[in-house]
Amino acid sequence: MAPLIAYIRLHHFYALLEAKRNHHLWQQPFVVTQAQKIIDVSPQAAKLHISTTMGLRQARLACPDLQVIEAQADPLPAAEKFWDVCAHLSPLVEPEGHHSAFLDLSGQGELTAVSENIIHRLRWELAFPFQVGIAPSKLVAKIAYWEMANPPLSLPGHKPLTWQRGRGQTSFPVEVKESTTKVATKDNYCLIIPPAAVESFLAPLPISRLWLWPDKIHQQLLNLGIYTIGQLRQVPRLQLQKQLGEVGSQLYDAARGIDRTTVQALYPPQMIQSCFQLTPATEGCKSWETLTTHLLPLVERAATDLREQAKACTRLRLFVQYDSLPTQCWDKSLKSELQTTNQLLQVIKGLLTKTAWPAPITGIKLMLMGLTPTTFAQLALGSEVFRAQRQKKLQQVLSLLQAKFGTESVFMAADISIPRRERMLQLWADYH
Repeated sequence: MAPLIAYIRLHHFYALLEAKRNHHLWQQPFVVTQAQKIIDVSPQAAKLHISTTMGLRQARLACPDLQVIEAQADPLPAAEKFWDVCAHLSPLVEPEGHHSAFLDLSGQGELTAVSENIIHRLRWELAFPFQVGIAPSKLVAKIAYWEMANPPLSLPGHKPLTWQRGRGQTSFPVEVKESTTKVATKDNYCLIIPPAAVESFLAPLPISRLWLWPDKIHQQLLNLGIYTIGQLRQVPRLQLQKQLGEVGSQLYDAARGIDRTTVQALYPPQMIQSCFQLTPATEGCKSWETLTTHLLPLVERAATDLREQAKACTRLRLFVQYDSLPTQCWDKSLKSELQTTNQLLQVIKGLLTKTAWPAPITGIKLMLMGLTPTTFAQLALGSEVFRAQRQKKLQQVLSLLQAKFGTESVFMAADISIPRRERMLQLWADYH
């Protein structure tokens, strides 16, 4: 069974979040910045060819009326809704950012039928424009998205994407071959690269499209006179290994669309849940003291689960059911890790006692999220990892020296025989 990977990316994600907060931005060109860097552009700004690769000065030259908005909207709730939709399409969801994710669709059926199902679900369930790349690997799926996101030559008013090959030569945008499938709906697009079309699809693309490797590697290939993925495919594996070491072997496979990295099931994240619900005959809790009698066992169970898993909580979500009223939700990111019952109770008390309760509380659901290893566990794990790395490196050095000077000339200190008197003194020192 051939693998089938999808890469989904939402467009204008941060810009539309800011427009929802400030409705006067809807019809105006603006950019969203973070630390004086453009992280997103509005649809109107995109029509003026303003992109996230520009600096603010360049963007203002392109549009004197451009508004610059510092990012303020919390992207996590909208991102989680997006990831939830992805989780309904596949149990293997790997978020790459708030507005993008990889999905493993292997074994879900025929290629075109799977893509049509994805497009249908995303159109109805997402509040953002999106584009999808589908291919046999993560590497090619994301490249397919990039090629889909670039406006084709046939669209009027758009400049074709070009890239410099060096030596005064300029390439042309990739043409979608007949062996690839393009599924288009209104404002939403999907580019499918079947297994048989991977090599022909990659061949004319610049080596900078190999996004798994940094710009430093791309520059090394350019220095070797390799400008396209097709040219890279013509270089023998041994020659690439000689020039770039292990990376050369990886690039040899990448030029053929081979990517052995798998989609990691990172969403939904691990969490600890606990809840209580009062019976209809029981009077609701009207004060914190009364609520604590029901809340304490719930929090203690959650704290016990944290200790058993050697985890700490960095985010807390609380659903509160008031008598005859809709459920309210609090979601709090924590500056410090929480693990004990008292710590959790203090945070919950701070959330629930800020304002007067509109009605007696009849139920609470507690979700501990953002679980991380406790500081002690991290240190213990780190020491084990570093010890194993040092041991492996030492063994490699020892093997090289023994091959050069002989096994009898080079050996570990632990292999030296110690006289009986010295051994007894060492044991005596260790005992005390």
